[in-house]
Amino acid sequence: MKPDSIRKFDLFYLGSLAISAAGFIIGYDAVTAQIAGEGAAQGLALGPGWAIGAFVIGIAINLLLWWLTSAKRIAIAKWIIVLFFLLGLFSLPGTFAGGLTMLEVLSLVAVAAQAVAIWFLFRPDAKAWFAGSEPADPQTFD
Repeated sequence: MKPDSIRKFDLFYLGSLAISAAGFIIGYDAVTAQIAGEGAAQGLALGPGWAIGAFVIGIAINLLLWWLTSAKRIAIAKWIIVLFFLLGLFSLPGTFAGGLTMLEVLSLVAVAAQAVAIWFLFRPDAKAWFAGSEPADPQTFD
C-alpha cells in the first residue's frame, strides 16, 4: 500500500500535468506562432504538428517518470523528476518577460503544484517506501 505522501505526490504531479495541458490548449495559437517564428529565424519550417508532437512527447515522458516513481518505486526516476524541475526553474524568469497573462499564471500554478509534489517525495514515509521498508499503516488495526 502506498504511503500518504506518495498518494499526495500522485495528486499534485498529475495535477501539474493537467494544468500544463490546459495551458497548452489555451495558449495553442500563441505557442504555434512562437514556434513558427523561431523556426523561420533558423531556416526551419516548424508547424503546428511539431508543437503538438513536442507537447505529447513531453507529457509521455512525464507520465513515464510518474509511473516509474509512483508504481515501481524506482528512485532514479524521482531524481530525474527533480532534475527536470530544477532545469525548468531556470527558464521560468523568461516566461514572465512579456507580462503576466493567463498562460503565465497557469504555468506558475503548474510549477507550484510540481514543487509540492516533489516535496512529498522527500517526506519520511516516502523515503521509507522507496527504501522498501514500508511503515505500518496506522489504520491497519482500527
